[in-house]
Amino acid sequence: MTFTDPATISLICLAVCFAALALIEARQGTYGAADSERRIVTNFTIGIMSMALGTILPIGTVAASLFAGSHGLGLFSLLALPWPVMLAILLLARSLASYGVHRLSHVSPLLWRLHRVHHADRAVDLSTALRNHPLELLPVVLVAAGIVLLLGPPVGVVIAVDGILFAAALWQHADIALPRWLEQWLGGLLVTPSVHRVHHSSSRAEHDRNYGDILILWDRLFGTYAPADLRTAPLGLEAGGHEADRFVAQLASPFR
Repeated sequence: MTFTDPATISLICLAVCFAALALIEARQGTYGAADSERRIVTNFTIGIMSMALGTILPIGTVAASLFAGSHGLGLFSLLALPWPVMLAILLLARSLASYGVHRLSHVSPLLWRLHRVHHADRAVDLSTALRNHPLELLPVVLVAAGIVLLLGPPVGVVIAVDGILFAAALWQHADIALPRWLEQWLGGLLVTPSVHRVHHSSSRAEHDRNYGDILILWDRLFGTYAPADLRTAPLGLEAGGHEADRFVAQLASPFR
């Protein structure tokens, strides 16, 4: 691994993104996240476990790209497209698939058991982006790998899209508020932190909205869009809120 390969560049960009957002959070603290030590430890520990599982899974987006390339699979193997076009197509496809899986996770009782660990957090900040039950990674990875097999993009494009989507997850969970003019300008295209806060509301009518991960297009197209939330509204889940910061309880939550 060198400083010029896609994986290294992606990791460096993500580290810079995380550090920048963390600095803004520390200076701004718009909504006053409940930064209890137990909550932070729980969120980061769950995140580390999910990342560790992702490294040992036999199938993933990079593995799917290598497999597709060695077997001549995917739409891109038939078309001579420049890499920016492949990146844009893959990003749109992954974004739409993410919307679908996310929405299904709120509808399917089995998937909701896993996804509710993310929603149990009673505050929303950078650490919330990492708070996803390790088992929730399985359907996400399978769908993402399937899209890569269908399209057949090169590894560099796959890593770039993975990095963009992860950076978007950090951005939309950040405890920051944009100036109103910038919120209105970006909110027509992207999922901003204020738009995503609606999705973390303790009200079921609100947290079944704004499923998008980077583009607000899909929510507008499929009728699940709700305007940005500039209020200090209750977050988390009404049931089981007293266990939201307990690591073992959250890890066992899907099985209860």
